[in-house]
Amino acid sequence: MPLTDKANAAGFQLREMSAEGVGTAFSGATAKATDLSTIYTNPAGMTHIPGTQAQIDLNYIAPSIRFSGDAGVAGFSYSGNSGGDAGESTLVPAFYGLIDLTPTIKAGLSLTVPFGLATEYDEDWKGRYFAIESEIQNLVLTPSIAWQATDQLSLGAGIQIGHADATLSNALNLTTLGLGDGKSELTGDGYGYGFTLGLLYDIAPTTRVGLSYRSKAKYTLEGTAKITGVPDAYVSAVPALRSSDAEAEVTMPDVVSIGAYHEINPQWAVMGDVSWTNWSTFDELRVKFDDGRADSVTEENWHDSWFVALGADYKPRENHTIHFGVAYDQSPVPNDNRTARIPDSDRYWASLGYSYEFAPDRTINFGYTHIFFDDADIEETTAFGTLKGTYEGHADILSASLTYRF
Repeated sequence: MPLTDKANAAGFQLREMSAEGVGTAFSGATAKATDLSTIYTNPAGMTHIPGTQAQIDLNYIAPSIRFSGDAGVAGFSYSGNSGGDAGESTLVPAFYGLIDLTPTIKAGLSLTVPFGLATEYDEDWKGRYFAIESEIQNLVLTPSIAWQATDQLSLGAGIQIGHADATLSNALNLTTLGLGDGKSELTGDGYGYGFTLGLLYDIAPTTRVGLSYRSKAKYTLEGTAKITGVPDAYVSAVPALRSSDAEAEVTMPDVVSIGAYHEINPQWAVMGDVSWTNWSTFDELRVKFDDGRADSVTEENWHDSWFVALGADYKPRENHTIHFGVAYDQSPVPNDNRTARIPDSDRYWASLGYSYEFAPDRTINFGYTHIFFDDADIEETTAFGTLKGTYEGHADILSASLTYRF
């Protein structure tokens, strides 16, 4: 039950938490603390946001993932095309709310999608025995609190309450039984829990640094393994062709981020972020079947990955801000473990954004990012044969947000 990348962040991690962040490639997300997405990225930053506020973000992600190559077994090539564009466009929302509890204590709530994926190949493509559809959605509610401990130091913490659901399918090669293709579809969902911690330190009124930690969260996805397209006579004779209840454990990794923000003058500010994601926890994906058949195990052996971003804000006049950013996003997938479900590779971000405070209590943000993917070679071998070739891809992200101050 391997997972597939939504093509906008390495692995299946999503960073689209705010339109302002999209415009700066999420540089300074840990230290900037100028919009409500800090409730998720670093809860300590809530102390820098005055009053009671709410914010809604919409992020439209349009990836393109195309395969070129061949698939087959024992010198025989499978029929079919190259799968079409496997990238699935999707809308990723986020919501934030913030209130004052005391002059030094803030409470916040975020509803975000920190991990997710969606890819789909043509059903008759040559790699159909390796993957057709792969989708997982992880929705996380995070109530948080922040305390301004001193004039310079703020601390924050939150509890993550998450839900994940997945759908993963592929064709079954039944030619040895004298049959056409069958189909396997795994579906499941479950809950997971974690926490987040944050620190923000003001070196000077125009300079601050931030540090945040988001814990891992383990999800047990319970559902069904449904087999279709197989005559009943064969289902009775071959246990692996029976539908069954099933479950799989998926661990969303912990993340450590450090960032800095500095205002050069009233018009210009610069910022940066470095994040480490503990993807080495994703060493295998094991599906257990309730009917007693052997587990289905996919070796992943991912390694930890880094995200590095630099950006700037420019204010040409009052109430208007232009955002810039670039980033490097390292893939956690080793070349030897790249699969049709996760054709992941290193990627590079170029971002641009605009903010406008059109009323004393309202601000709109727009962000755009184009992501360049390194070409990714693949040679995946399973019981179905070998898929060999190259993936090429890119992604575009369009984001908009509205912040309202009560």
